[in-house]
Amino acid sequence: MAAPYYHLLLILLLLHFTPLASPSAVADRAALLALKGAVTADPASLLSSWSSSPSSHYCHWRGVTCHPSTATVAAIDLPSASLSGTLDFPIPPRLLRLDLSGNNFSGPVPAAFLASQTLRALNLTSNRLTGPLLFPSPSSPAPCRSLTHLRLAANFLVGQIPRALAQCRSLRVLDLSRNVLEGAVPPALGRLAALRVLDVSRNSLTDRIPPQLAGCRNLAVLLLTNPTAPPGEDQQPEFNAFVGALPPEVLAIPALQVLWAPRANLDGRLLPGYRNNGSCSLRAVNLAQNYIAGAVPQWFGECGDLAFLDLSSNSLEGSMPAQLRIGCMKYLNVSRNSLSGLLLSSTDSKCSSRLIDADDDVLQYYEALVGSALISGPFGPVMGDSTSVALHDFSNNGFAGALPSLHLRLDGNHSYGLFLNSNMFNGTFSGGFFGFCKTANGAAVNLSSNQLSGTLDMLPSCLALQSFEAGHNRFSGSISPSIGDLHLLRSLVLRENNLAGQIPGRLGDLAALEVLDLSKNSLEGIMPPQLFGASRLKVLMLDHNRLSGSIPPSSSELAQLAVFDVSFNNLSGDIPSLRHFADCSSFAGNPLLSPCLGPNALVPPLAATDSGKQTQRSGGHLTRSKVLMVIVAAAATALVSFILAAFFFFLCERRKRAKIANLRRKVVVTFTDAPPELNYDNLIRATSNFSIQNLIGTGGFGATYKAELAPGYLVAVKRLAMGRFQGLQQFDAEIATLGRIRHRNLVTLIGYHIGESDTFLIYNYLPGGNLESFIHEMGSRKVSWAEVYTIGMDVAQALAFLHGSCTPRIIHRDIKPSNILLDDELNAYLSDFGLARLIEVAQTHATTDVAGTFGYVAPEYATTCRVSDKSDVYSFGVVLLELMSGKRSLDPSFSQFGDGFTIVAWGRMLMQEERTSEFFSPGLWDASPKDRLTEMLKVAISCTSESLAVRPSMRQVAARLKQLRNAQ
Repeated sequence: MAAPYYHLLLILLLLHFTPLASPSAVADRAALLALKGAVTADPASLLSSWSSSPSSHYCHWRGVTCHPSTATVAAIDLPSASLSGTLDFPIPPRLLRLDLSGNNFSGPVPAAFLASQTLRALNLTSNRLTGPLLFPSPSSPAPCRSLTHLRLAANFLVGQIPRALAQCRSLRVLDLSRNVLEGAVPPALGRLAALRVLDVSRNSLTDRIPPQLAGCRNLAVLLLTNPTAPPGEDQQPEFNAFVGALPPEVLAIPALQVLWAPRANLDGRLLPGYRNNGSCSLRAVNLAQNYIAGAVPQWFGECGDLAFLDLSSNSLEGSMPAQLRIGCMKYLNVSRNSLSGLLLSSTDSKCSSRLIDADDDVLQYYEALVGSALISGPFGPVMGDSTSVALHDFSNNGFAGALPSLHLRLDGNHSYGLFLNSNMFNGTFSGGFFGFCKTANGAAVNLSSNQLSGTLDMLPSCLALQSFEAGHNRFSGSISPSIGDLHLLRSLVLRENNLAGQIPGRLGDLAALEVLDLSKNSLEGIMPPQLFGASRLKVLMLDHNRLSGSIPPSSSELAQLAVFDVSFNNLSGDIPSLRHFADCSSFAGNPLLSPCLGPNALVPPLAATDSGKQTQRSGGHLTRSKVLMVIVAAAATALVSFILAAFFFFLCERRKRAKIANLRRKVVVTFTDAPPELNYDNLIRATSNFSIQNLIGTGGFGATYKAELAPGYLVAVKRLAMGRFQGLQQFDAEIATLGRIRHRNLVTLIGYHIGESDTFLIYNYLPGGNLESFIHEMGSRKVSWAEVYTIGMDVAQALAFLHGSCTPRIIHRDIKPSNILLDDELNAYLSDFGLARLIEVAQTHATTDVAGTFGYVAPEYATTCRVSDKSDVYSFGVVLLELMSGKRSLDPSFSQFGDGFTIVAWGRMLMQEERTSEFFSPGLWDASPKDRLTEMLKVAISCTSESLAVRPSMRQVAARLKQLRNAQ
């Protein structure tokens, strides 16, 4: 019996002889003391007042709240108390709320917590809880019937989201985010009619979004993904990757206010289901960085409360809906799509005045998500620290026509960011373009890379401007001196236009100015000394103009000036001594300027001297006869050239056709900027026509050779043993896909060659050999814990990437030490990823030898002949066992245990017999933290479980290994 239960039994015996204590009081005190007994660390002594003494009433204990009428425990609130231990304790029988969030509790979530018939709120967020989320058996009487708030975010929960959650019919908030949950979102959750918030972001969920979620008619917040961490919170990767489109039924949930699914792998179109007019309650929609196609839906115009809409980086086409109330939206981002046409704002002057749902849970989610997006969005660096910002981004599309007149109708003080850059807008400024300046406290406008023309005379009318970028357009005329009235201006970029005239000296009056770029125009005159009165200038670009005179000495007084470029003008005189001198290229192209003597001096070339000699033409002008002779000679030459060209064309055509096939056979396709030495002939020469002398490894996919194409430039060439291909075109497409995959722990595929009789892949060369050699040499060299941990973690991260973040997802199928390469610092790189798929594509029938190597193949393959990502997990576990022990999977020393005995069975046997020290390589065990090695062994054993349900995912394995590093 565990120690906490001895403690609990003692308490019950003592309280049994207290005649004045009611049964409920006895149970409450016993449960609280059991909780204290389950706590193994209480650094702040928060539970010191929790005493078994009858004189100490538990209603006065810290964190305990009692029902006023019955004096029974109603709530236990101990958030962020730095408590450690397990949740192995009963809860008081009439408990309504249990909040242990922000502690260090570990172990599973007890099923008894979810079986409580009184508990309404359970908050275990931000602990170290592990294992699957288990529910009591269905025969339990009405489990979790009162539970309204279940918060289990930021733990290490694994497995699938239980369908049994549908039993909690009163549930209003379900937060399972930031765990390691897998599989699909259960359709059964659609039976939670009272559900208001569902957050499953930052897990490893897949499959389609179930349309049954539409049964949650009161659902107001749906978070499927959330790659952006809130301020003050660690950034965590988003591994959820769903399939297909958002179901129309979900989009039509009448109560839905917040829909958050950026970078969720969604495709299809945004098609709403049946909706009545005015039924759209959406306020915030984030579907950025997906693969959504079609038009921006017209029905968004029905969403009168819509204040946040991010559809950026999708595949949307067509024009923006005219019904969309752009002026009423605080955030609108449709950048990086293929939208076109005119950009018009709705003429409807009415904006919704309805306050957001009074539900505190909904309000908190809305403010946290929208606030985080505003801070981390593309406008943050432009707008500075402004807390109230309205942001509209239409950049990188195909919008055309005149600039829009967008009138903001937002209440309260705000700054405004408008991005219209990288479109096809033309024409000039209209009178209404700067209408937003009337209500904004600050404004940032980007019009760069369009086809705008006219003057910038209207610019000074927007006194709220903080940033204005209009480079790469066709603006002309001069810069008005009244631009000095824009006292909030921090950045002015007008490069590559047709501006003329002089630089206004009043630009020096702009005390906030940090960036001024007037390069590549036709500005002339001198550089006004007043310009350098802008003391905060960091970037000053005046290159490629027609400026003359000297560089004012006052330029040397700017303490923050880091970029100063006046190249290619007509400047003269000396170069001032600048505080942050870069190089002399910033002064090149000024022939009259003194030679540059900076640290990277590039002395301006001397002006070409005029020799004063004219080409002598003897005899004056050519005569008419000489002209005729020249024409005749030129005609004769042209005729002869034509005849020779025709002759050689017909002569060489046959040879050219004969050589085409041979040239194609020698093509090497590369994925990166490869040097000229990387070609077919050099590869054949460097490998001595794939001589055994250059052989560095063999495997099921072929042999690998070392090739030094130039002194110090080495590559590894894998010659695929596949014979003649079938379906060659598809194979070529598949291998091109592999060439785009990049990860720090994957060997880089540089290029490939496909020939009629020869096919090989070209990788970067790693000088540390492979892990098989490393393990073989462990008996003769000292191996440290750090080396073993780094190799194991590197391979785990590579596999987690292939399974969860790579597009398309890849199952390796042949994880073994020979396919793990090392560099000089023993960093590990996984090779041969995707090759099993390539062979299946190239052959009409997949062969059994591409699904792994005996000793590393998962047991389910022997019975089903099917592989999955869990098959890779099994193989990884075997490799990890070899790495820790220095033995091979089918080591000869196992023969004493009989046929079929592997390193998996040996490791499991030693753990069961508590002889774990015998498993590890002697040098490793003696010099390493033994508790870390033991935990790593447990990870490897769990990876090699015969049950697919128990076997963790690579994402979970990487998370557990990361815990080992953090605990060092």
